[in-house]
Amino acid sequence: MSDLSADGRLLLGTVGWERDDWLSSYYPADLPPEWRPAYYANDCGCVLLKAESWCRADSDTLAESLDELDGRILIFLEQPAGDSPGAWSNLSLLQECPAVLLVDRPNPNHARLPQWVAQDAGIWVDSDSDASLVRWSVDALDLRDLRARAGSLDETVRALVLDGPGASPAGVPELRTMLELMGIA
Repeated sequence: MSDLSADGRLLLGTVGWERDDWLSSYYPADLPPEWRPAYYANDCGCVLLKAESWCRADSDTLAESLDELDGRILIFLEQPAGDSPGAWSNLSLLQECPAVLLVDRPNPNHARLPQWVAQDAGIWVDSDSDASLVRWSVDALDLRDLRARAGSLDETVRALVLDGPGASPAGVPELRTMLELMGIA
């Protein structure tokens, strides 16, 4: 999984594709909930789904959302805290998508999915390719701050997700433009 995107560009996204504040500020009011991930994929190339989001999701709604995505984004899955069968019930739906399981240590029970191992807070690495995912927490979408942070990204970073109150898929195109101008994306 060393080349995550077809054109080799840095994948950008957010933690989750749905937050209450995005329902009024990002998504059109008349957009059906199962279409939100496909709408999100217009601006983002990846998403990090927290365990409670994908584990507890209604299976039918999740399946519809994944069908609408049609493999257009890479889905990073946070590992559930417990190893109970119920915690992993929706994993079979996600195994059919381009997905990566983010783990603290390799989990042989889920070897069908690529697994990236946590290195530091907010960094996971693919041991096969050394590609990495970085999660940045942002209080506000401040391009000057993000520009300064971008200078510390190394060439192994293949995906970057924004988290925190300032994160929004609406800001990803602007971030992409800035990173392209810097020669990073």
